[in-house]
Amino acid sequence: MIRFLHNSRIHLLLISALLLPLGMAACGSEDESLVASGGGDDDTPQRIRMVESTQIFTEDDVKAIGWKAQKDFVLDYPSATTFKWGYMNQTEVGVLIYASAEDAKTLGVAAAEEQTFRRESDNQARDGDFTDRISCRRPVGSSAVKVDTVLISKSFSASYLEPNSDGSDDALPATCTTRFPTYNDYTVVGNVVFMCEGDEGNLLDPSTNCEKIAGWLIGS
Repeated sequence: MIRFLHNSRIHLLLISALLLPLGMAACGSEDESLVASGGGDDDTPQRIRMVESTQIFTEDDVKAIGWKAQKDFVLDYPSATTFKWGYMNQTEVGVLIYASAEDAKTLGVAAAEEQTFRRESDNQARDGDFTDRISCRRPVGSSAVKVDTVLISKSFSASYLEPNSDGSDDALPATCTTRFPTYNDYTVVGNVVFMCEGDEGNLLDPSTNCEKIAGWLIGS
């Protein structure tokens, strides 16, 4: 299985250096000043949030605040006890749960960086089967469809799940020519990593889920 080979140790150290002050300061706060800008560009930045918590959250805790789990991710997420995508407030949210906050801040951040990676040239996903959830834009006027990408050829001829799918096996045959990561922002709360689709399914827009989820989870 793929183990995020593109995340070098140097890259992970740089991300950790960026996020460490946020984690030390946050302690459950949702102050917008604690948001770090990661990838993306000035017009469509990636928003990264680190919120410290001494509580160990479970999948049931996440479901209790309205997250509706669908299916397991298809790539390999070392040490994650839960690795699923689902829906919250009608947009997609991926959840990675670890045994400890330390694992979430290291292994979880490395996974989130890979799954939210966008090329500078066109904001599309990295070539190859490294992005678990892809939103495929069909020709102008058509809606986005989503796909699990593992073991799919570069032509991306596959079965694509409809947006806001109920997780059934009903799928549409399609060919994906424009490949955007479904997730842009991510938030780490204690031992849980949340990867979020933009509001109303707009891939490069901010995510209210990722902005507010720490308060919902800690206050639940």
